[in-house]
Amino acid sequence: MADFRGLSRRRFLRLAGTVGATGMVALPTALPYPVPSDDGAGFVGYAIDQLTLQAVPGALVQADPLGIQTTTDLKGAYVLRLPPGSYTIRVSRDNFIGAIKPNQIVSTGYTPLDLSLIPSYPTPAEQELLYRRLIRQTESPLHDPRDLAGNGLRAASAGLPSQIKVVFPDGSAQWLAVDDYVKGVVANEVPPSWPAAALQAQAVASRTYGLAEFIAYGYVCTTTSCQVYDASNRYPSTDAAVDATSGQVLTANNSVIFAFFFSRCNAVTTRNSEDAIGYKTDANGNIIYDSNGEAICISGGWHYVSYCRARSCGGHAASTFSECGYYGHGVGMCQWGNYARGAAGASYQSILNSYYTGVTISGGSDPPTPTPTPTPIPVPRLLGPFLADVNRQPITLIWSNLGSGITYRSSISPVGGSAAIAQSDWQGSTSWKLPILLGIGWYTWIVQTSAGTSASGTLEVVPKVYEVYLPLTGNS
Repeated sequence: MADFRGLSRRRFLRLAGTVGATGMVALPTALPYPVPSDDGAGFVGYAIDQLTLQAVPGALVQADPLGIQTTTDLKGAYVLRLPPGSYTIRVSRDNFIGAIKPNQIVSTGYTPLDLSLIPSYPTPAEQELLYRRLIRQTESPLHDPRDLAGNGLRAASAGLPSQIKVVFPDGSAQWLAVDDYVKGVVANEVPPSWPAAALQAQAVASRTYGLAEFIAYGYVCTTTSCQVYDASNRYPSTDAAVDATSGQVLTANNSVIFAFFFSRCNAVTTRNSEDAIGYKTDANGNIIYDSNGEAICISGGWHYVSYCRARSCGGHAASTFSECGYYGHGVGMCQWGNYARGAAGASYQSILNSYYTGVTISGGSDPPTPTPTPTPIPVPRLLGPFLADVNRQPITLIWSNLGSGITYRSSISPVGGSAAIAQSDWQGSTSWKLPILLGIGWYTWIVQTSAGTSASGTLEVVPKVYEVYLPLTGNS
């Protein structure tokens, strides 16, 4: 039988990844993997909220094509027993965007597999944190301009390849259907919680860029030297964006373009391609920072490209990464500008035409008339704590603010108990200091809203919580 003795503190920190705004991780006294009671095979692991980095109870885990299911327990853990074979593992839960993990192999024993869940409606500040935590590429490389005008790009605009050759870092290669490739790219470029139109704009840009690389060079790589491709990192929302724009690419002057994109501009404008942003480096290629800790910008280091003209861009803050307010080269589509336009209700066609000059969206079927995105039902987001030290009481529970005029009522009860042991009055505050002291154990806390919605979560009270302070990483 597979032996899973528990989750070490070192592994917990690896699981946590970028810690975020506070730089603090609360470590439980033990977070063991479930130990299967048989000698079978399958997967074990946790469903993890990528915003709070807490395990999520009540998530549905399913293995396709067999459709075998299980649910995470009160600690967010699961055991999924499966016969040997290859599976697509899916995780889902109300108010979350689930993950899709294709090509997961079962042979003998139980394999650890943790699954990501992304909140369906993060606040703008939470979107920023998710971007830093999830995104693995902040700009598309600027290729040699001689490769931008090849005859192959012009010919391809009339008949696009249906497959693309992907070369992996170890030198192995695989031919993929174009949209299968794009599904493995988009989730590494933008968070799956972004507006549908923003995801669709990124899907078209990533498909166009990938096809341009393939046509120009005969293959695409899977790293930041091309576009990051990871077939195991997919979400229903990013897959849907690829399907909604299937076959569509950007062309200019009857040629497929290199649809360059980057993370964030200065909240005023993107750059003309010949004025692309670069960053001052030392003799070893390391970026040089000024006394404020911001990268020192240089410009004017690239070439003229007709469809990459400076375009107005706002709706978001400038980047704090550099002194000039840019994160990335500044050429083509600004991803955070894309997010802002999508959140404001723009269609993906409008977004793409606002960043690329003189382009046409070609291929695919005629896009349907965009329908307005329904206003989401306001659901409070539980912010914690989800783990508390029994010696540090009273405990204050915190949740997100749904806006003016909304009031809240909270209650807490032992897990498995039928009655609340404490309940607040209706209030406008988004925090509640418990009027009682809790003993060691598991508790369910519920927040109801005057909008008729509610959210629930679990709180574990333990004998000791360890606090580890880590340096913050990542800029945007």
